[in-house]
Amino acid sequence: MKKIIKIHLLVLVVVVVLVVAAYLRFWNIATVNGVPISRLSYIKMMEKQVGQEVLSGMIDNTLVLNEGNKNNVKIDQKTIDDEIAKITDQLKTQNQTLDSALSASNMTKADLERQIKIQKIESVLSATKVEITQAQIDDFLKTNKAQLPTGKTKAELQALAKDELTYEASQSAATNWLDSLRQSAKIIYK
Repeated sequence: MKKIIKIHLLVLVVVVVLVVAAYLRFWNIATVNGVPISRLSYIKMMEKQVGQEVLSGMIDNTLVLNEGNKNNVKIDQKTIDDEIAKITDQLKTQNQTLDSALSASNMTKADLERQIKIQKIESVLSATKVEITQAQIDDFLKTNKAQLPTGKTKAELQALAKDELTYEASQSAATNWLDSLRQSAKIIYK
């Protein structure tokens, strides 16, 4: 009987030590000159500073993924891999690697793949036919003359302007599509 009580007492002491160790390890995120900074106060401060932006992004991603599922939009792995290859090539021209860029952004390759998937779904679902006029191209070239690359032919500059205007129109369509999706969604904040 005494042996059982000693075992129970030993188990209780071990549990208390583990709980205290876990508390010290996980409850406080840091100490400064012996003064603890609790994980809870850290989380509250993070929510104040960037929480709404992060939550908004998470809501948008969920809306896009749900709409993609609802509309049976599938983005295959080859499309994602092709986009990663383009990013890798761009990074090489800047003497960077994909791993270093991901690390600097605090992202994993899986995070990047998910982000690409979401962008591709959004692009498919928000796509509108955009017609860029010659007047728009001429206006763009006139307005952005100082920022345009030198040594390009008139045709190359016009192609560059058309690409930029098309991109801007696509981005605007995507923003409008996502705004309407947000407005029609039932979002409950807790």
